[in-house]
Amino acid sequence: MFILSTAPLAIFFWIRGNALLMFFQQEEYDGRRFLRWLFAFSGFDRRASLIFLIGLTGTVLFFPYLLSGYLLQYYISVSWLTTTVAFGYGAFISWRVLRAAKKPLVMTARAKRILGMFMLDALLVGVALFLIITAIVHSPDEYLGWYDVPIIWLAWSLLLLQLPPFLLVLANWMLGPLESSIRRKYRMAAVAKLKALRPMVIGITGSYGKTSTKHFLAHILSSAESTLTTPGSVNTEMGIVRVIREHLEPRDKYFIVEMGAYGIGSIRRLCALTPPRLGIITGVGMAHYERFQSLDNVMAAKFELAEAVHEAGGKTIVNAGAMPAALLAARQTGPGELVLCGKSGEEAGEEAAPPAIALTKVEETRRGLEMTLVVNVVNGAEGTGEGSTEEGREEFTLTAPVWGVHQAENIMLAVAAALELGFPMATIQAALSTLKQVRHRLEVTRSKTGPWVIDDAYNSNPVGFAAALQTLNTLSREGGRRVLITPGMVELGAEHAKQHRELGWEAGRVVDLALVVTAKRIPTFIEGFEESMSEWAELKTFATQQQAEDWYKANANDKDVVLFENNLPDLFEAKLRF
Repeated sequence: MFILSTAPLAIFFWIRGNALLMFFQQEEYDGRRFLRWLFAFSGFDRRASLIFLIGLTGTVLFFPYLLSGYLLQYYISVSWLTTTVAFGYGAFISWRVLRAAKKPLVMTARAKRILGMFMLDALLVGVALFLIITAIVHSPDEYLGWYDVPIIWLAWSLLLLQLPPFLLVLANWMLGPLESSIRRKYRMAAVAKLKALRPMVIGITGSYGKTSTKHFLAHILSSAESTLTTPGSVNTEMGIVRVIREHLEPRDKYFIVEMGAYGIGSIRRLCALTPPRLGIITGVGMAHYERFQSLDNVMAAKFELAEAVHEAGGKTIVNAGAMPAALLAARQTGPGELVLCGKSGEEAGEEAAPPAIALTKVEETRRGLEMTLVVNVVNGAEGTGEGSTEEGREEFTLTAPVWGVHQAENIMLAVAAALELGFPMATIQAALSTLKQVRHRLEVTRSKTGPWVIDDAYNSNPVGFAAALQTLNTLSREGGRRVLITPGMVELGAEHAKQHRELGWEAGRVVDLALVVTAKRIPTFIEGFEESMSEWAELKTFATQQQAEDWYKANANDKDVVLFENNLPDLFEAKLRF
C-alpha cells in the first residue's frame, strides 16, 4: 500500500510545495510572518482532509470486523483508494491556486533550493511512516498488530496533508547557513565592484514616493551622464547586490539606489553596502506602520540614510512638509547637513530654516503638471529663472507630462538633488518636459474610443491614494463616470481603520462608481464612502480584483475615467481552498 501510494503522495507534495512557496516568496521568506498569515487566512488543507476523515471514520466504525482476513484486504484497498483520491485531489486544488495567482512564483535559485529541501524533508517523513507501519506489522503486541495498519495509515496521511507549510519553513531554516554563505559571497563581489568603479551613489528612502522620485531623478541625470538605477521597486540588499553585479558599468557616473526599510537597522545595512554621498528622504508616513508601530520608529529608520550620508560628508535632501515637524527639528544636528524642501509656507518646526527649495504652486491639468519652485541661488550662480522673489532666491516654472499633485513634491526632490550635483536649471527644465510616466504609479492612458485609465496599482499609502482621487476628478469627462476600483491599503497597523474611513469619505465626494475588492478588510472605507456619496453614486463589492475588473468591462462607458488604486498581492486577496 505504501509503495502504491508513493506516486500521488510525491505529486501532492511537489504541487502543494510550489503553491505554498509562492506565498512564502511574497512574504520574503520570513517564516514567522508566513505562519502568521497561514493561521490568519486558515491556509490549512480542508477538502482533501475531509476525504481522509471519511475513510478513517469508516475504518474505525468497522474495526471489529477487521479480524476477518477477507475484510482486512477490503479495508486495505479502501485505504489505498482513499489515499490516492485525497492526495490527488489535494494536488489538483493546489494547481488551481498556482494557476489563479496574480503574482506567480518566480523560480529563483533560492526558491529552487528551498523547494528541493522541502521535498527531501517530505521524503524523510514518508520513510518514517513506512518504518512505523513496518514496525506495527511485526509487533509482538497482541493489542497492536497488522490489522491496525489501515487505521494508522489513514491517521498519519491526514497529518501529512497539514505538514507542507511547516516543512517549507523548516526547509528554509535548514538552508539558513548556506543562504548566508551565498549572500556573503555575492555581497563581497558587489562591494568590490562598487569600490573599483566608484560611481556617485545617491540613496533614496521614505515611506512613499521612493520609486517615483528615483525615476524622475534618473531621467534628469541620464540626460547628461550615464546613470544606473535599481529597477522597479527593487530596494532590498540582495536585489541591490544583483543590480551591481549584473548591470553596473565603468561608464556609469551615477548610481541611484532605492532603499527599503523593514525594521530599524535596514537602511544602515544598505548604506554599508552602497555608501551614499547624497541622500533623499521623500517623507515619513503611515505606509508599513504595522511593522514599525510608531512614527518615531519610522523616522529613526529612514534617517539612518541621513546619518550615513553625513558620515561621508554629503547632504541629505528632505521633504520637510512630509514628516512630523517636531521629529524633523530634533534631527537637524548640523548646518548644511539637511537640505530642506517643502511647499510654500511649510516649516519644520519653529527653529527650522526656511526651505532651500519651496514649491509655491502646483496645477494639474489634462496635459500633466505645471509647478513653480522658488530656489536658493548659491555659489554666485547666474539667475536663469522667470523672476526673483527676494535676495538670493529665484522662481522657476517647470512642466512635466505626469499626473498626481503629490508627484510635484517628488519632482521637487529630484530637482533639488540635480541642483546639488551641479546641473543647470535649464537642463533640468528641458529634461522634465520629456518625462516618462512611472509604470503602475498614477500612469494615465488616454483612449479615443474607450475609457481613460489611471493605473495606480502599485500604490499603498494614504497620500498617494488621496492624490489619485484628485487626478480622477481632474480627468473626468462629460457624459462619463468617475470609477474607482480598489482593495484599499495594507500594513497600516493601528491606523488601518482610521485611514480607510478618511479616504472612504474623500472618495465618496468624488467617485460616481466604486468597485471595492475584499470589502471585509476595509469596512470603515465603505462606511466613510456611504456617508459622503452623492445620491446618484453606486458602490459594489467583489471578492477578487479579477471579478471587479470583469464586471466593469461588461458595464463600461466609453466616456468613463477609471482609477485602479492598488492591487493586493495574493497574500491578502487569495482565499485558500486547500
